[in-house]
Amino acid sequence: MGTLLELGNSTLDLLRELVNRPPGESLTVATPALPGAHTSPLDARQGILTARRNLECTLLYAVTQLVMWLSKPEFDAPPVEEDDSQSMEVVQRTDGFKDRRPRHSLSLAERLRRGMTGEMAADLQSLLNKSKPVLAKGDSVLQKTSVDLTSVLSTFLHERIGVPT
Repeated sequence: MGTLLELGNSTLDLLRELVNRPPGESLTVATPALPGAHTSPLDARQGILTARRNLECTLLYAVTQLVMWLSKPEFDAPPVEEDDSQSMEVVQRTDGFKDRRPRHSLSLAERLRRGMTGEMAADLQSLLNKSKPVLAKGDSVLQKTSVDLTSVLSTFLHERIGVPT
């Protein structure tokens, strides 16, 4: 997740630089034509389109990976020995009888998952919030309207793991 967040933030920085340039400004120097080489320079508009696509893909992948990781059932819980009195708890049933059930302790993976949820989700939500105005500015530079993917992903993140938008 950290790598995806870093990639997203780096791409956002690049996109922020590109949307502040004139759309037709050349980003590369035109070189003398080489046999079979592409000779037209890369302009800011093309750079914005490429960086935007990269940022949106990174955001989509990061949100879905975090949600899938957090919703994964716990398969690595340590086995509980039934004859171990330390690992059993007495539970009062509604009919007045008592049951002995194994205690469910959190595995290391579950503790890490819970501890990292808030931090990672907050970082991801922050990246989504920072991306929204830059993507909107990119639309105005490109003179086109596109779907606001950041709102969709923020809503998805909020609904799946309860991150405030």
